[in-house]
Amino acid sequence: DLATTRDYLAYLRETMGRAVRDFQPFEDAYAGTDWSRYAALPAFAEANRINAYGTYLAMEQEALAPAATGK
Repeated sequence: DLATTRDYLAYLRETMGRAVRDFQPFEDAYAGTDWSRYAALPAFAEANRINAYGTYLAMEQEALAPAATGK
């Protein structure tokens, strides 16, 4: 279970991070992501979209952090 969760979270960061880097809107990124590997997980349908959106926002913040600090 832990390995599956780790893989899922890494996939969220990979896919949503790519969308942020490519300036792709969340809706397009979410619709274009292949979720089939994780779709059978418990509560996937109820939680995945909010998880993906939260990750997308976090990745945006991380991308902007160096610009905000001047580094």
